[in-house]
Amino acid sequence: MRQGLALAAAFCLAALASPAAAQVNATSPAADGETGAVLVYSRTEGWRHDSIDEAWSAIAAIAHGRGWSVTFTEDSSWFDAERLAQFDAVVWASASGDTLSDPQKASFRSFVENGGGFVGLHSAGDASHTWDWYAQELIGARFIGHPLNPGVRSGTVLIEDGSHLATRDLPERWYRLDEWYSFDTSVRGRFHVLATLDERSYVRGAWVDGNPIPAADDHPIVWNRCVGEGRSFYSAMGHTAESYSEEGMRNLIAGGISWAMGEGDCPEIE
Repeated sequence: MRQGLALAAAFCLAALASPAAAQVNATSPAADGETGAVLVYSRTEGWRHDSIDEAWSAIAAIAHGRGWSVTFTEDSSWFDAERLAQFDAVVWASASGDTLSDPQKASFRSFVENGGGFVGLHSAGDASHTWDWYAQELIGARFIGHPLNPGVRSGTVLIEDGSHLATRDLPERWYRLDEWYSFDTSVRGRFHVLATLDERSYVRGAWVDGNPIPAADDHPIVWNRCVGEGRSFYSAMGHTAESYSEEGMRNLIAGGISWAMGEGDCPEIE
């Protein structure tokens, strides 16, 4: 695991009012004896989610509880080889759009392929990310839409792998409210599917062009795999602010980060 100081307080960020405020550096209480170091990135050039503050607060609480130091930022200059080397994993918490320069993309790709961890939450997988390596190798599928009017609907998540760190504390059928992403293809066969969305449990509706969102024979919603020597974990859930106060979502995120930092094995791809 990478060691070194990461800045920004894990325990106090829950009280901060905005992501901009959270970029003020402070020493984490876990920094001296940290068990891991996490960079959380939420810059947006596409849609900006109102739930980013709550995502940061949830990750801060998780990090404090697990002894991780954590840095929260929207500054892409952190995607430099020397600065990334301080971290075990990078979490894209509803980041959107192509926010990195070509050298920053190269540094981030090298970070992952040489042993770093990646965790993508919700719009980290939306259609505004046009970098091919990111979309195809790190996320694995391209977003094509979600229901509108309303965008947030009830649905049921089916846990496929109940032994993984991210899903072992979740019910086999997990009922919740969220904005349900659809993708152009299933990642099954290229990624390890941890959970799927029960297509019968929600109304797909139409996307912005007015056309119905097509039904999917297989609708993964959480998945992971190893990428080179590194690891990639993605969950399409997490649109609402309320998501991040849910015990199940916090367990999912905590387990995903733990796995991305090296706990547990790389999955076999079916």
